[in-house]
Amino acid sequence: MIEYLPIAVLVVLLAIGAPIYLSLGFSAVLGFHIADLPLIASAEIVYNSLTPFTLLAIPFFVMTANLMTAGGISDALVKFAQVWVGHLWGGLGVATILACTVFSAISGSSVATALAIGAISIPAMVAAGYDRSYAMGVTAAGGTLGILIPPSIPLILYGFITDQSIVALFSAALIPGLLAVAGLLICAVAIARVKRYPRRAVASREERLAAAKEALPSFLLPILILGGIYSGIYTPTEAAIISVVYSLVIGQIFYTRQSLAGILRIMGKSMVDAGAIMVILAAAMLLGHYLSIVEIGFRVAEGIESAGLNALHFTLLVMAILLVLGMFMEVTSMLLIMVPMLLPTMLALNVDPIHFAVLFVVAMEVGLITPPVGMNLFVVMRAGHGRLQDAIRGAVPYVFMLIILALVIVFFPGLALWLPEWMSR
Repeated sequence: MIEYLPIAVLVVLLAIGAPIYLSLGFSAVLGFHIADLPLIASAEIVYNSLTPFTLLAIPFFVMTANLMTAGGISDALVKFAQVWVGHLWGGLGVATILACTVFSAISGSSVATALAIGAISIPAMVAAGYDRSYAMGVTAAGGTLGILIPPSIPLILYGFITDQSIVALFSAALIPGLLAVAGLLICAVAIARVKRYPRRAVASREERLAAAKEALPSFLLPILILGGIYSGIYTPTEAAIISVVYSLVIGQIFYTRQSLAGILRIMGKSMVDAGAIMVILAAAMLLGHYLSIVEIGFRVAEGIESAGLNALHFTLLVMAILLVLGMFMEVTSMLLIMVPMLLPTMLALNVDPIHFAVLFVVAMEVGLITPPVGMNLFVVMRAGHGRLQDAIRGAVPYVFMLIILALVIVFFPGLALWLPEWMSR
């Protein structure tokens, strides 16, 4: 039973608020000591964990999101959506979700999406007569698309930890991502119709063309990223580098021009953000190495099978646990802590890691808009200058919608697996 002591220590450290990297690292080192493994090997594991070429995609996608936010690219996306669909019921809410969808297909970050779009859309909705809770809720929910619609930073991390193809993970998330967009749109329109929010006048042909012209450079970026990845022209890491260059160029030419000092500040912030992810990743990989050596995952799998549970039961159980954990843990931390611990059991029970990746991300989406640690709730609270209670109340319908989506994907795995299988033929 002493093999389980590092997991217990990890839970205690997290419960008392210790830093994530310290909790993971200390638990891993304790595990190495219990298993009588040479501690010098931990340095090699940490080094090898941070050297793969795939991981370079993370800092570059983080940089892309920051460049887009500062460069005014999100302004053009929101304006385009408002002009084209603002006349519908809940038109500004619909426009917010669509703008989040396009921004998500570029940034790979939910928090960046909610902040960039929310700073523009929430004041516009409040000024147009929408309740602040509705405006904050629809923006927080739309922002969650950032980790589901490719390119997704959590999917890149998941692929690295589980040794799965990033392209396969991206393609697996595409159909569920579109279903999530459709679900959010239905909720936004239904709520707006019930509350009888005002509708904007239909924009003129000239206004629509002007908005389309302004947004065109930013619309080309997701096509450039995803088209190149799926066609095999370049890898996700190369796509991330291209996205940085493209965001920098169009921001300087078509949108808000940044000074050299401003660009350097954005890059510095991006490196700090990415560096924090890398440190946690290294510690998580170290703990995962210990767990694989002592075969804890296979013991858990044997216990599950002896209890008469199968892969479906395991998946539903884990989803329930993830939905609860998402209320208390930040997205990246939850992924880096839970995936290394769950992976051996998943493999022993023959749970498809690609299918499970999509479910994991949807569960993390729910966590982003559920208190007390739902990051998107705090982001829209700041962007919309409102109260946390308003953001929570506005997000409730979308929480139920995402949970329903997760259950649909559980029972219909083809929604996630059909496209990767078709592309591999």
